[in-house]
Amino acid sequence: MEEKRKNINLEDFVEGINLLTFELGRHPETPLLTPGQEALLTLLNQRGKLPLKEIKSFLHINTFQMSRLLSSVENFIENRRPISLVHREVSPQDKRQWIVSLSPNGKRVLLDEWKRTKKWVEVLLKPLTPQEKGAFMDIINKMVSSMRSK
Repeated sequence: MEEKRKNINLEDFVEGINLLTFELGRHPETPLLTPGQEALLTLLNQRGKLPLKEIKSFLHINTFQMSRLLSSVENFIENRRPISLVHREVSPQDKRQWIVSLSPNGKRVLLDEWKRTKKWVEVLLKPLTPQEKGAFMDIINKMVSSMRSK
C-alpha cells in the first residue's frame, strides 16, 4: 500500500507541479501549435471576435508580443503552404482598431490540436481511479477559479 505523505511543504508542490508540467510537455508527437498560438485560438474560439487590445489583456502580452503572435497565426505553415488561422478586420466603431476572429482553418487546426492533446491526457490519466480523476478535476477547477478571481 502506498505511504501517505504528512508534511508536504511548498517546495514539494513546486517540484511536483514542475514535474507534471514537464511530463505534460513531453507529448510523443510534435505539437501543431505553440502554447501562445493555442491560447489565442482557444480565446477566439470561446469569445468570438475580439479587439486586439482585449486579446493583449486576456493573454497578458505586450504590443510587440501580440504582433509576433498575430503574424505567426496569419502565416501558419501547414503542409508547406501558408494559411491563416485568424481573420483580421478594421473595427467599424474605431478605424484605428483591429478586430480578430477565428478562421475556419483556425478552428480545424485547433480541434486537431485538442484531439492530439486529448489522446495524450488519456494516457497520463490512465493510472488514476475514477474517484482520483474526479478529485483531480475538482482540484484543477478550484485552482483555476482562484487564479481567475485575482
